[in-house]
Amino acid sequence: MTAAPAIPRIGTEEHFAIPEQLEAWRGIAKSTWASQDLEIMRGGMSYHGQRLIDGLLELGEGRIAKMDEHGISMEVLSLCSPGVQLFDPETASDIATLANDRLAEQVRAHPTRFAGLGVFAPHNQDRAIPEMKRAIGELGLNGFVVNSHTDGHYLDEPQFAPLLATLEELKAPLYIHPRTLPDAVSGPFTPYHLSRAAWGYAVETATHVLRLITSGTFDRYPELRVVIGHMGEGIPFWLYRLDYWNGKHQGKTAPQLEMSVSDYFKRNVTITISGVYQPSALDLCLRELGDEAIMWATDYPYQLMHEAVDFLDEITLPEETLHKLLHGNAERVFGLAPAITL
Repeated sequence: MTAAPAIPRIGTEEHFAIPEQLEAWRGIAKSTWASQDLEIMRGGMSYHGQRLIDGLLELGEGRIAKMDEHGISMEVLSLCSPGVQLFDPETASDIATLANDRLAEQVRAHPTRFAGLGVFAPHNQDRAIPEMKRAIGELGLNGFVVNSHTDGHYLDEPQFAPLLATLEELKAPLYIHPRTLPDAVSGPFTPYHLSRAAWGYAVETATHVLRLITSGTFDRYPELRVVIGHMGEGIPFWLYRLDYWNGKHQGKTAPQLEMSVSDYFKRNVTITISGVYQPSALDLCLRELGDEAIMWATDYPYQLMHEAVDFLDEITLPEETLHKLLHGNAERVFGLAPAITL
């Protein structure tokens, strides 16, 4: 029995893969950071087994049947990490185009059940920017996903300015999904699986978002909308300390910003609950960010659909807040039609 069975559910961090992407992972030696990513991918495949591969590749009626089983109205699909960014620029661009086409086919075939985030190759802007415009204007996708750094480079760096300008021009949200830390800093994280989902992913992605904030990127692109998962990758817990210490260093060792770190986070970032089904963490995020900054997600197939469903079914929230978390915020952020109630 659900807490509010009449409320639609939209999952906003829902992963898929295409066979060509999985096959290309076998030839990733051309990428600077291939070794770390390959190790993590192998570890993930070993831990989850064939279930993970099957879940990533299963779309259409098979995926929809699982969604129906758990009362999920719609999924916002995104290509699984590390996406295309570990490939050489041309291979990355080719697979991005193919993945976007396949995703758009699924959205067209099941428009009330699937929406999609396109993918692009940040290290090949000559092809990335036209592909971004095609993904929104021609394919009708609802934003983009980037798997954090590209060969150790982050989106606050000047060479990526045209990509950020394009995102702002298209009014397209960007989901920054984790990947492994760059090799240059991964050493202490490697033992005991700390480089993976338990810790390293959050450290890496939170660092990316904080670089965007503290570099002044959101002063230059105030309409840029970023989405991050896993209950904000720990950032909501640190907002007081970030404001306190960044304020002391602005204009000295950090750029002078127009607002505080927490102000940018609240204005430009939306978070999802993917993979963090902890009532106290949600309570903190609701208190710090408000109920219009949080979206529901299952992190499928890395985590099971029922975990996210059970989480909100088993806690008490105002009905208005449930509507926002379960579907309303996703409809607004990704420009979705109102979700159906199953």
